Amino acid sequence: MKVLVLTGPTGVGKTEIAAELALRNDLDLVSADSRQVYDWLNVGTAKPDRALRSRLAVHMVDMVDPRLSYSAADYARDALAVMRRLERAGRRFVLVGGSGLYIRAVFEPLFETPKPTPGIRNRLKRQPTAQLYECLKRADPERASELNPHDRQRIVRSLEVYEQTGQPISKLRRRSAPPPEFRPRYVVLTRPKPVLYARIDRRFEQMLEQGLLDEVRQLRAAGIKRDSRVLNAYGYSELMAHLEGTMTLADAVARSKAKTRAYARRQLTWLRALPDAQWVEYTNQSEVIAELEKVLEETGGTLSATS
Repeated sequence: MKVLVLTGPTGVGKTEIAAELALRNDLDLVSADSRQVYDWLNVGTAKPDRALRSRLAVHMVDMVDPRLSYSAADYARDALAVMRRLERAGRRFVLVGGSGLYIRAVFEPLFETPKPTPGIRNRLKRQPTAQLYECLKRADPERASELNPHDRQRIVRSLEVYEQTGQPISKLRRRSAPPPEFRPRYVVLTRPKPVLYARIDRRFEQMLEQGLLDEVRQLRAAGIKRDSRVLNAYGYSELMAHLEGTMTLADAVARSKAKTRAYARRQLTWLRALPDAQWVEYTNQSEVIAELEKVLEETGGTLSATS
């Protein structure tokens, strides 16, 4: 089954476009965001709010306690189950998210990696994360572009597989993975970089106005630590450091904005490598939706979108 995938860098406006498109065309929303799957993380993940969710069916949000682990493989399993169910029911859907790794997990099923090698892993773990990430960029730039530079666990594992096999994990998964159930038709939503970066900065300020700091306080009260993987989402770990007294609020805000802009740049690197992707500049909402409705009709009416 061929699926249209609307994607683009964080902050470009894909969720609002997908929601309006869904309202106009009676579509479901399926989140493909690596943090929106968690309960409690609402403001800082730009999760669809309750008002929107009262008007649209939204899947794959508020599924997991943030104190628990949830991987790309877990997401692919659950998202594919939702997509199959919607297909059987004759429902059209929009897939909305921002994680290249999670998108790949859906459309390029994960392969079985070699078992960990203690000697290699222990040696890698003795090196700083920044140094490991630079090594990964040289060994497997495609994989590096998908990962947060601070995601030490995945960086170590990617380098470990590279050393075990002599091959980048990005190439191995394409050779070893089973045929995908859904085939993507990519459309990339974009804006000029100065506009995009200004939107990213303003969106973080709006999150603070909407109570992001209080949300982080609640996570801290629940026992979630700053080094928890779930807090890799931009803004959470920095604001947690502020609440712990190790960073001023001004520094936390500045670092959060800078990290989000850097993430958008890495997303653009990944997007440029997408095969046969159609790029659409966000001029105004009506024009973008009109363009997407044309593609929606061409692909038989099934749309998924990632943001």
